[in-house]
Amino acid sequence: MRSKSQIRPNQSTLLYAAVLTLVGFLVPFVQKVLLPLQYLNTHLHEFSHALVAQITGAEVEKIVVNADGSGVTPVAGGSLILIASAGYLGASIIGAVMIYCGRTEKGARITLWSIAAALTFSMIVWVRGDSVGEISGFGWITTIALVALLVKGKPLMFCVQFLGLQQCLNAVRSLFTLVEVSASTEIHSDASILQSATHVPSIVWAVGWSAFSLALVGWTLRRSWAPMSGRAG
Repeated sequence: MRSKSQIRPNQSTLLYAAVLTLVGFLVPFVQKVLLPLQYLNTHLHEFSHALVAQITGAEVEKIVVNADGSGVTPVAGGSLILIASAGYLGASIIGAVMIYCGRTEKGARITLWSIAAALTFSMIVWVRGDSVGEISGFGWITTIALVALLVKGKPLMFCVQFLGLQQCLNAVRSLFTLVEVSASTEIHSDASILQSATHVPSIVWAVGWSAFSLALVGWTLRRSWAPMSGRAG
């Protein structure tokens, strides 16, 4: 009961931030303001593609993160279904882990260092091409490291959960955009790649990824906001 009252203000603030972010997606000016967060999402999205490509035996050519916030990861070999699905689902899973681990100060700090390490590996091994993408990657590594070093307590926990929620929201937003694209055009996308390879309509892939991401966000928020036992530290 006591822990419930302690986290309620943070819950409210996080939900307000989520609503403002979703509204901001519809306003072009705010979209530009939110572009740095989109860079982080794209780095993690493409990192997920590359990681699963390596796990399934593919060769990763490079990761490119463009100035407009889009990205691409050319690969050769591996499991196409797993690799193509990994970007959107990976960003959502990473975001969900950040939300859940951000319940405690120790978990939040470890999560930030883990994200910084993953981004550093990606920047050294895979990220090439657009200078804005490279600068944004190193910029986020520096920012995340500084937050892990300097911020403490509830502000640190909120920051990690906020960034995690942004990853989930950006993934869901990207997936809904993908649904529109897949339903109306032949624009290149992860879903259209899988349609060409499997003959399963791209709209099916897009809707499936969207449903998974939304369900994961809901489940993680419920778990992360559940009262902790009195003995848990």
